Amino acid sequence: MKITQINIYPVRIPFSFSINHHLKNRATSSSVVVLVHTDTGSVGYGEGAPREYVTGESLPEVVAAFEEALIYCINRPINTVRDIDILCKFLTAKYSMPSLVSAIEIALLDALGKAQNCSIAEFLSSEKSYPLMYSGVLPYLPLDQLMKWLMFVKKLELQHIKMKVGYPNDLENIALARKILGWDVDIRVDANRAWKMKEAVTRIKALEQYNISCVEEPLIAEEIHRLPVLSRKVAIPLLLDETVFTLKQANYFADKINPQKLLFNLKISKSGGLRAASAIHKFAKSNGIACQLGCNVGETAILSSAGRLFAQTHELKYLEGSYAPFFMEEDIGTAPLTFSKKGTAERLNEDGLGISIDFKKLKKYSMPMEITG
Repeated sequence: MKITQINIYPVRIPFSFSINHHLKNRATSSSVVVLVHTDTGSVGYGEGAPREYVTGESLPEVVAAFEEALIYCINRPINTVRDIDILCKFLTAKYSMPSLVSAIEIALLDALGKAQNCSIAEFLSSEKSYPLMYSGVLPYLPLDQLMKWLMFVKKLELQHIKMKVGYPNDLENIALARKILGWDVDIRVDANRAWKMKEAVTRIKALEQYNISCVEEPLIAEEIHRLPVLSRKVAIPLLLDETVFTLKQANYFADKINPQKLLFNLKISKSGGLRAASAIHKFAKSNGIACQLGCNVGETAILSSAGRLFAQTHELKYLEGSYAPFFMEEDIGTAPLTFSKKGTAERLNEDGLGISIDFKKLKKYSMPMEITG
């Protein structure tokens, strides 16, 4: 089949409350949705989430690059996963915009899966199917609101949660979490690059009393080269997110940090798509490094379903995502993608992404920047 048309929709969906951390405060989602049409009638949806503080991409820059990238996509034959890989590697080298490549790749995999009557999962891994157990992720909140969310987590019986740190009352918040949830719940923390080395050592050592499983991105951007030193100074393992989104970066830190004290936070958009994220996962597994599949705040049903398909086919220590029903005004999927008690979720087995998109909702939340080619 050939690509006959591609549309891009910059999407912003309001949140029911602001999501805050050290690197960004958000009141709406921010992503690009791609719709691919083919000459066989098969269509596919994809999504990318540009984050300037992670990969250096802005939403306007991605839209502008997409307008040029169309010439490399239109009338291109896509009959195998290899065809998609070749195109995505070319686009990655030319534009260095992982979220753009992610959106195009997922859309093409979705269209190919529908054309071949199979799930995208079949394009990702031949390994056994893994269970789905999502984590709760709590934003930084005032103590009274935090208590309400912790009670909600307890009611859901979630087995894993992540809390934001890097604030004066971190220990008070974590102590409250242990008081409400007990000591059997796995608690990890995310500093979002809040600390310099000296403060990081002090803060992380203070957290050790609460049996914290790992600390995500503790050092400011200017000091990430000191992460190997930090890992030797503290007992809690380090989870790398913004610091690792390519195989080259993964290899650098795998060579310098004990694998038992290192985890990678994979994200589909920052990696340039499902297949690229899978390659980093394969590398990590071969080096004894555990992985989390993270998500960008405000992912729509497209990236949420892509993440779920990834989780179904890859062994993960932690799983994040499918949060839209908890804090977004609406989602663009025809059915909510969420999880139930203990974080368990239904598997996706239908063709392509395994979901349907409400085009009216997509148009409703699209910014006036649609480009068609």
